[in-house]
Amino acid sequence: MALISAKLKKKLIGTETVRKSFRVWITDIDVSVMNHAAIMTVLETGRLDLMVRSNFFKVASKHKWFFPSQAISIQFYRPLKVFQKAEIHTRISYVDEKWIYVEQKIQRKGKIIAACLVKNTIKKGRKTIPTSEIMKALHIDHVPRHKYELMKTYEIENSQMNEKLVDNWTD
Repeated sequence: MALISAKLKKKLIGTETVRKSFRVWITDIDVSVMNHAAIMTVLETGRLDLMVRSNFFKVASKHKWFFPSQAISIQFYRPLKVFQKAEIHTRISYVDEKWIYVEQKIQRKGKIIAACLVKNTIKKGRKTIPTSEIMKALHIDHVPRHKYELMKTYEIENSQMNEKLVDNWTD
């Protein structure tokens, strides 16, 4: 459904902020509030909307690229209850030669419900595609190149997570 609705919306440049409304359904809740898995799914639809409307899906299909997320960090601030409406905001916030950082937030009546930072890359098989090639294919001239302190901290935390939980897991 998200794919079809994105195809029907206005095309945009990949660096624009995408806004997408949604409603919390009974299948999204645990007891009385929207569960974290449902929130992650809704955030995924925001990224999907950005990829379709910026023409990335079309370009990726042509080149046989795929778009794996290397890491996702999310903070939950307020609950959403059944039948409430909210809005997802999605944008590319930083691009270097290998990584594309996507920021997202869920907002309801001016209040932040959740905020998310996703670190992505583009692959063809095992090969990583340089982001400059991707931006050129998408006709994006002004790529966000300012690396916020948040991204630097995020990379340190990801490295420490790998060191502890992946490389040195002990029982």
